[in-house]
Amino acid sequence: MLQLEVKGTHPEEIKAAMRMNGVTAAMLADELKVSQSSISHVINKRSRSERIENRIAELVGLPRDKIFPRKTSLLRRHPNLSQPN
Repeated sequence: MLQLEVKGTHPEEIKAAMRMNGVTAAMLADELKVSQSSISHVINKRSRSERIENRIAELVGLPRDKIFPRKTSLLRRHPNLSQPN
């Protein structure tokens, strides 16, 4: 299996690694019984699917979190406007 080393996993790098391992997005969609657009949305990081992300990680030989890092949300604290100073 081809090992891909990436600094930041760009969608084109993901697709190239999949193709180099003999798998296209269409083939993956058929295997997982999802639409090709679902695969595309995950690869392009427009949506999340644990099942699709895990399979892509297996195919390219990288940890899922390296390919699809979890976004952390920053909490912004606002002063409580209902309480007087």
